[in-house]
Amino acid sequence: MYNMGTKSIQVSEAFHSYVEAHKKEGETLGETLVRLTGGPRPEIVAGLVSEETAEAMEEATETRSQNQTTSREHVVEQFEATDDS
Repeated sequence: MYNMGTKSIQVSEAFHSYVEAHKKEGETLGETLVRLTGGPRPEIVAGLVSEETAEAMEEATETRSQNQTTSREHVVEQFEATDDS
């Protein structure tokens, strides 16, 4: 995913357990943290990556945002459809 070197950080055991619990198969803890936090925003890393890569990251971020909104709207619609009041 992001291969810009590594750093070690100290986190509480509770937070480590939280991240570990959300880790997908084959994913490193670092990759899990990037996924859970949404990763670095494209405008922050734009100077570190090519313009093409930055644009692809922005598009992916927008698509993800649209998918989350659509998903939330779908859940609300399903809830309203089954609401007995």
